[in-house]
Amino acid sequence: MIIQALMTARSDVHFVRPDDTLEKALEDLESLGFTTLPVLDGNKFLGVITRRKIFERYFKGSEVEKSSFLKNNLVKDHIITEVQIAHSTDLLDEVLYKFLDSRYDFLPVLSEDRFLGIVTRNNMLNAYLKNAGVTKKAHRIAIAVSDFKGALARLTALISNQNADILGIITFDPEVADLKFVELTVRTDELKGLIDTLTANGFSVREARLAG
Repeated sequence: MIIQALMTARSDVHFVRPDDTLEKALEDLESLGFTTLPVLDGNKFLGVITRRKIFERYFKGSEVEKSSFLKNNLVKDHIITEVQIAHSTDLLDEVLYKFLDSRYDFLPVLSEDRFLGIVTRNNMLNAYLKNAGVTKKAHRIAIAVSDFKGALARLTALISNQNADILGIITFDPEVADLKFVELTVRTDELKGLIDTLTANGFSVREARLAG
């Protein structure tokens, strides 16, 4: 899945401009209930401004009056520029990895240097759950595989031959005893028969249950 399909478009993104005051930025953050906002100059993404950054600068500064500090300082002087970036052609797993290195709840989505929108952690989590099939009522089957090469093709063929529908597949590599784990979400009326078939063909079914 290309990440552009999951993003919130620029027209729906709340942002601040570099020449806005910190007063306006903080008012927007508090009224929207956000901790972070993107900073845009037209269609160019400059970085982010955060509640934490604003308060850190105030408490470390020399101005006594908070209102004076907020009115006399501009966003452009307090932008955080070290931000993970998603590109419009990135795939779901690529953006998931970028979120692991991000402290913020969203990533800006760019096409070359043009700001297209943002993708949030919630967007990613919902997409992951949907792709894994866990949002639907179905059976979850966990299988341990020792020889992964070719095993996935055999596994899906066996399931298809049992007239079961595969709604999602997730693979895990725990690096334990050369085992890999495959978690499948399947829709079937004959779970016991499916498990018996998989077991008879050498697959170690560790868990199977109805969920969703």
